[in-house]
Amino acid sequence: MQKKDGKWFTRKKGAMLVLTLCLVGAAAATTYYAVDLSDTAQEPAKEHMVDLNESPVETEAEAVISSEAEANLASQANEMDVDPASLAGGNRQIRAEQETAGQETEAETEGMETEKVSSGQVNAVVSPTVSFASTQELQWPVAGKVLMDYSMDSTVYFATLDQYKYNPALIFGAEEGAQVVSAAKGIVDSITTNDETGTTIRMNLGDQYTLIYGQLENVAVAEGDVVERGQLLGYVAQPTKYYCKEGTNLYFAMEKDGAAEDPFLYLD
Repeated sequence: MQKKDGKWFTRKKGAMLVLTLCLVGAAAATTYYAVDLSDTAQEPAKEHMVDLNESPVETEAEAVISSEAEANLASQANEMDVDPASLAGGNRQIRAEQETAGQETEAETEGMETEKVSSGQVNAVVSPTVSFASTQELQWPVAGKVLMDYSMDSTVYFATLDQYKYNPALIFGAEEGAQVVSAAKGIVDSITTNDETGTTIRMNLGDQYTLIYGQLENVAVAEGDVVERGQLLGYVAQPTKYYCKEGTNLYFAMEKDGAAEDPFLYLD
């Protein structure tokens, strides 16, 4: 009986030992599996981590370009009999100076444009303006007497032409070389020459009024000039072939909207 009990105890103790070993093995296997999963999960993250202390890895294309650049630099250095490192440093300095100069030029240009806008320096053409009212008076343009009156209602006799015709102007008798002044403020539209009135000035007074001065020489103004009342325009010239018998004179006409007006009605 005691032998049986001893055998049974021995078998029970052995079973307990086996069970304990199994439990320990299972725990160890579980721990190893968990650690292995943790390492596996961390591997992708490690692949994307970059060590900032490491030098960047050149691609194959970059390596080829870098090699060609070094070869060209070495060739230039050999031709110039200088150190390649020194030449490379000089090139870098030149590029840096060019970039700096370009940035400064752009900044200066932007500054000038801003200054122009802020100061109102806009490239705009401002045309001068003049005005004339029907109540205004004209200054006598030359010292002399009226030889022939304005007449658009009836014809008058022209001695040189030996005919009667309408006269759209006042014909002032004046000495050759007498001064001719502007009868009103205006802008010189044109200075032309024709057979009848010789050198002729057309002056815009504004509000569709125009004055015409003919039989001039030594004109003292130019097209586009703004002329003040009483300002010198030129001098009385020798008469054209249309006015030989009338003698030296100033041809003085006035228009409103392109139609002839009697300038005598406006003279002061």
